[in-house]
Amino acid sequence: MLATLPVATSSQPGFSFTNLLILAVAVAVLYPVQKKIREVASRRRRERWAREDREAEELLRQRDRDDSDGSAGRGPDGF
Repeated sequence: MLATLPVATSSQPGFSFTNLLILAVAVAVLYPVQKKIREVASRRRRERWAREDREAEELLRQRDRDDSDGSAGRGPDGF
């Protein structure tokens, strides 16, 4: 029953140069775009990590300065 359908009897090649060309164009366009997006994301991530490291180091230095000012051993109220 299904073999009598016109769609089932039409030839459907498994390989087509047109499909290969479409795939090649898609890869040629999308690969550089994807590579650029990954580079930008990596650069921004490294910049964010460096900024967070600087902020953490500054916070530690500030705490060390506060502790060396004689406030060590005092409670949060300063007493």
